[in-house]
Amino acid sequence: MSNQSAEFNLTDWLGDWESFEHYIDAEDETIRNTWDEAEQAVLANPKMAPMAANGIRKFWAMACTTTSPENIIHIGYWTVGEPENTNTNVRITWYAEDNTNLDAYDYRIDHVIAHGLEGSPTYVFMTDDPHAEDSPFRWLLAITPLPSRTAFSKDGLLSHLHFQYANDLHTLVEADGSGTEALRNPRWYATMCADEGTAEDRCRIIRALHHLD
Repeated sequence: MSNQSAEFNLTDWLGDWESFEHYIDAEDETIRNTWDEAEQAVLANPKMAPMAANGIRKFWAMACTTTSPENIIHIGYWTVGEPENTNTNVRITWYAEDNTNLDAYDYRIDHVIAHGLEGSPTYVFMTDDPHAEDSPFRWLLAITPLPSRTAFSKDGLLSHLHFQYANDLHTLVEADGSGTEALRNPRWYATMCADEGTAEDRCRIIRALHHLD
């Protein structure tokens, strides 16, 4: 556990985000064809084939679900902005698939888990908003968006990040006797992607995920 809030760059987070579930459920022919290509590549690899035993999209639908035991509503979008309160780092508005505003909170960085999501440094955000006392979005784990959002304008991939959330931190994290923290469910990869670009840009994310490029 460490405190690395000084390294937090809000610019990389600002803007609108959409759930990766939109990619998985897409009806766009180009995106569906890319998923088919990815599935065939995974099935051709004996070590990876079990991932696609029931369909590669079904695998990622389970891994990247935005629902949780505390929240049965799929999260469709985020809007990330400047915080309104002092001593906080970021403001996140959570939206359902139908754009219903679920919650909006200012979050502060409580600390950083050295090896969290994807084994990467993971921010542990917490809101002190009294209205969040019973909210499933009170605690948020998230890695830095990769690549930075500016990379897309330079012909890079769409920015994306993994996250987990819960009302209580202990629902997400456990500590061993030495105080080292680990994720209780390291296979939960709820994911947000920058809400911009074209279907082909989304296909590039799918290809990169399966090392097709």
